[in-house]
Order: sequence, then structure tokens, then C-alpha cells
Amino acid sequence: MSGSRVTALRRAFTLVELLVVIAIIAVLIGLLLPAVQSAREAGRRVQCSNHLKQVGLAVSATHDARRAFPTGRKTRDNMDVSWAFRLLPFMEQQAIHDAWNSSVPAADPGNATAMRQPVATLFCPSRRAPAADRNFDNNNSIPPTSSQGVAAGGDFAANAGTYFNYATPTNGSIDPVRAGPIHTFSNVKSSQVTDGLSKTFAVGERHLPPSIPGAGAMDHYNKGDTSIFAADTPQTLFRDTYRGLADTPTDTNNRKFGSLHPGVVQFVLLDGHVEAISVATSTEVLRMYSAIGDGGDPTDPGDGTDTNF
Repeated sequence: MSGSRVTALRRAFTLVELLVVIAIIAVLIGLLLPAVQSAREAGRRVQCSNHLKQVGLAVSATHDARRAFPTGRKTRDNMDVSWAFRLLPFMEQQAIHDAWNSSVPAADPGNATAMRQPVATLFCPSRRAPAADRNFDNNNSIPPTSSQGVAAGGDFAANAGTYFNYATPTNGSIDPVRAGPIHTFSNVKSSQVTDGLSKTFAVGERHLPPSIPGAGAMDHYNKGDTSIFAADTPQTLFRDTYRGLADTPTDTNNRKFGSLHPGVVQFVLLDGHVEAISVATSTEVLRMYSAIGDGGDPTDPGDGTDTNF
């Protein structure tokens, strides 16, 4: 055997050495992947926070323009639009807003421009990309095929108060202990938020419960995940804090706020700042954040110091 041939053989890896190198690379990848995923989620959470911040600014701008926070909805049927739709002029989406035709239902093709264009600001990137793939409601029954998978969706819900379907009575006298700032028939002014704008939720991330086997075309309705711009589904437009926050994706309650961010749910408050609230926060504290005038201070544990959630 020539000397060059012996040298080449001596420089080659043995099978054992090659397996060791592969094992080391696999271990390093296993260590790095969680860090990479964590960094990506941190970036998505920041982006979600920025989206909520823009929503909060639109809520404030609406109040400046009409001297009241946006109405949650003016009717309970599909002939009206939601609080999210009313924010569009203040989110650089005037064209979508102006396309609304109030003489036909939300699901009508005549409202395709208004109801079937997703707005990225209303989505959380940790959950999904902007899409118009939600169903329209059909008076709490199966929607026709033409109304399935075509409506603009979204991941945020308004704070209706301590009950997701709270509505201002016909006499206009709201209950400040139960009412949130944006609910059915709402016309809440900042002066009515006696607990303080910086201590009252405006809009938060909406929990989506898992699908019920066999739900079919009613799946979006059951989850509270239908059109975010139409007015007829309170399970989509509003959430409450009566039973706390969803602490796992498997929570089956479709009235809770919740997110895919580990351990927290993000909210924008009426003064425009965003807070990440721990899913372990007590229902008592959450109700203080929800009601506009219950007299409670959710940031004060009672000993004169503030609590960070």
C-alpha cells in the first residue's frame, strides 16, 4: 500500500466518530430549538401588543370624535356592525368602513368589501395570520354555504363587563358595577368610568375553546369566532371576566378572554396602555378591571403597594 493511501485512510472518520458528531449536533439542536421558539414567541407577543395598542388608540380617537367610546353594537341582528368595524376609520381603513351598505344584511354579497376583508391589526400573530375565513351567523343556526368561510375574522374582543352579553337598559341607566365600556347598546363616556381609564379594560385577546366533535358548520359559532365586523354574535364580539381567564387552550368556555402567549393574556386599557395579565389573576381582581365603576382598584392589594400581574 502506498504512503499516500495510508495517509488518506488515517485522516478519515471512523463510524463511531461520525455517530458521536451526529449525536452532539442533535443535542445542540435540541438545546437551541426551545430558545429559538421562545424568541419567536416573544417577537409575536410584542407584535400582538402593538396591535392592541393601535386598537386602544382607535378607541380613544373614537371617544374624542363622538364624546363616547365605540358602541358595542346597536342591534342584535345582522343589519348592524360591531365595535371593531366602528374603529376602522381610526385605523387607516376608511375605505372598508365606507363600503358598508346598511340596507342589506352583513352576509349579503353587497357588503363583501365591508365584511370580507381582514384587517391585520385585529389579529394576534401567535394564533394565526389575517384571513377572511370565518362564518357569518345565521340567527344561531347553521349558516348557508354562501355565508361560510368568507367573513373577516379577528382575535380580540371588547370588555362588555362582568357579563359578556350585558346591555344598556332602554332607559339608558347602566349598572357601573356590571357594565364594561363597550357592550350591547353602549354609549359610555369617560366621565362614567369612575374607576379610572388606566384601570379599566377596553379590549383583550379572545379565548377560542377547542372544537366540539361533529359541530360542522356551527364550529365557529360555538367557539365565538364568527365575523368580527357583523353585530349579531355577542360570543364573538365580547368577553367577560366572571369566570376568570382561560389558563389552557383546552378551556371549553367561550366567554373568556385568553391567548396563546404562555401564562398571560394581553389587554389594552381605556387610557391606551397595554398590560399582560397573568392567567392566575383572581376573578375578584379581574372584575375590578372589567366594571367601569365598582369602586375597586385592581392594582392595589390593600396594603398600599401596587401589584404587577
